[in-house]
Amino acid sequence: MPITRSCGDSSRKQPKAAATLADAHEVLWHQRPARDADPLTWVAFHRHSAEVYSRTAEVDTGHQHEARTCAGMEIRKARDIEHRLNPEDDE
Repeated sequence: MPITRSCGDSSRKQPKAAATLADAHEVLWHQRPARDADPLTWVAFHRHSAEVYSRTAEVDTGHQHEARTCAGMEIRKARDIEHRLNPEDDE
């Protein structure tokens, strides 16, 4: 499944595959939830971001290590939120 971004409002989607790490950053910037979004929305966003960065690492080999680092950071962010929501559920 290609990584896509939507430009402008959601009714006018113009998909574009993220072929570089910079593209991935831009795609995800436009997909970010509102600051006051539900924590589970943020968990889903961070997990999605990790997938985007992982796929980008396979395509943009010049930035493979940075993309994998970004993926790891996004997973940690998701786990941190999950832990704050359910502190008794330690993985």
